[in-house]
Amino acid sequence: MNSRRTMIRTALIVLAALTLSTAAFAETQFTGNLVAPAGSLRHSGTAPVVIHIDHYTEDAQVERLRGLLQQKGPNALRDALWDQEAGFIRIGGSLGYPIAAARSHPQPDGGTLIRLMIDRPIAQYEVINNLRTVDYPFAYIEIKLDRTGKGAGQFYQAAKVSLTGDKLEVENYSPQPLKLLGVQVR
Repeated sequence: MNSRRTMIRTALIVLAALTLSTAAFAETQFTGNLVAPAGSLRHSGTAPVVIHIDHYTEDAQVERLRGLLQQKGPNALRDALWDQEAGFIRIGGSLGYPIAAARSHPQPDGGTLIRLMIDRPIAQYEVINNLRTVDYPFAYIEIKLDRTGKGAGQFYQAAKVSLTGDKLEVENYSPQPLKLLGVQVR
């Protein structure tokens, strides 16, 4: 009788733990349209985008990444991001590309600020031709959502990152970032 009670108690604890871990790592998906200035995206200048977040990056992991950037520089950060995956982004009909780090910040107006960091794919021709874009090894996305889960954002396709004090500075290679319009939570 005592062993049965212990089994039931253990099963309930495991079930509760699974429920809590599922809530902590709830998936989120955003859809929207990526708009390039002067039609620089393929043919039309716009493309549908899907951003799927499996989980948000924990504070301890962010601090570890911040320490790497501060002490060893952007190359060490890029190497560390290579091994992480918090979700993926899919533009148009392409395959998804991993998002290395994802953060969600509640805003005073009831909205949410989403920040995503990607170790961007660097094309072989960039390396062979020693293009300046190689010095911009990250992609960075910032999305501002209102309290209803709708909003817009910016997509820095090729970016440099640095720390000024505790603040992350993002420098875009292009004169202006791509726009994410009509973003909404699915």
